Amino acid sequence: MNRIANTKDYLPIGRLLINAFRAFERELLNRLQSQGFDDVTLSHLNVIRHLNPEGMRLIELAHDATLSKQAITKITQNLKQKAYIIISNDPEDGRAKMIYFSPRGTALVKTAISITQAIESEYLETLGKPQFKSLRKSLQTLSSEENND
Repeated sequence: MNRIANTKDYLPIGRLLINAFRAFERELLNRLQSQGFDDVTLSHLNVIRHLNPEGMRLIELAHDATLSKQAITKITQNLKQKAYIIISNDPEDGRAKMIYFSPRGTALVKTAISITQAIESEYLETLGKPQFKSLRKSLQTLSSEENND
């Protein structure tokens, strides 16, 4: 039976993926905040997860984070005020802005990686090793098409 509508007993796979991601993201944010990064928001995380550690142009960051130039400018200015990033002129194009992690931003990323590993360990414990490995492999397969665009 082909069901499209959301019901209590059936949610489309896309909705389940979104729900799982949101639960993961909320848990990551809560743990970051409890470890001293209490001024970080979900909007910040969306930008931070796309920022290349070597730095990148603002317009590339906007594209990768799927944000408008206005939205990315507002969020990056806020991240700069909170000392998570450094914004400078692009040496190759004075009109463009380059975004880099500050030392505080680098510390945030390292903490987020550690928290992510802890959350994954909890998922492993909840699901069991075979199911966790299967989930990871399935998600890698599904996301490989996205990465090939």
